[in-house]
Amino acid sequence: MSERTPDDAEWERIVASLRGPDTEGRSDWPDVEAAQDDSGETPGEDTRDTGVGKPDEPVIIWRGSTEDVDAEIERAVPDEHFVPPDPPPLPRADAITWAAWVGALGAPLLLLLMTAFGVSSGFVILGAVAAFLGGVAILVSRMRSHRDPYDPDDGAVV
Repeated sequence: MSERTPDDAEWERIVASLRGPDTEGRSDWPDVEAAQDDSGETPGEDTRDTGVGKPDEPVIIWRGSTEDVDAEIERAVPDEHFVPPDPPPLPRADAITWAAWVGALGAPLLLLLMTAFGVSSGFVILGAVAAFLGGVAILVSRMRSHRDPYDPDDGAVV
């Protein structure tokens, strides 16, 4: 068997303090504070013999709802589901923006197709690289660099 450590003794002291003294069915509450109905019995107690403990010992019985909690929730909340609003239409792009997207996306596609089919032309490669760099430069330059302080949009909304 292993040796007892100071941690074991401390653990036993903590557990013993949580258990407290044995009250043998006595309550810390004064009898005056025990709620009683007109018949003199404390509500929520049943003195039937349940086969557990002493026959006259009060047994607390749950007197709440016996229905399924999910069924109660379904009755309380009508069958609703969130339907998001239609998104706003995309802004109309001008011809320069369209040309920038065609250059930024179309030039690498053109170079990929030329490589796949084994076509090599110096002017076409130079034009595709220039179209790609020009398209990316135009798209980056048109990005907003600052936020409007009077814009009511705070970003993502959950």
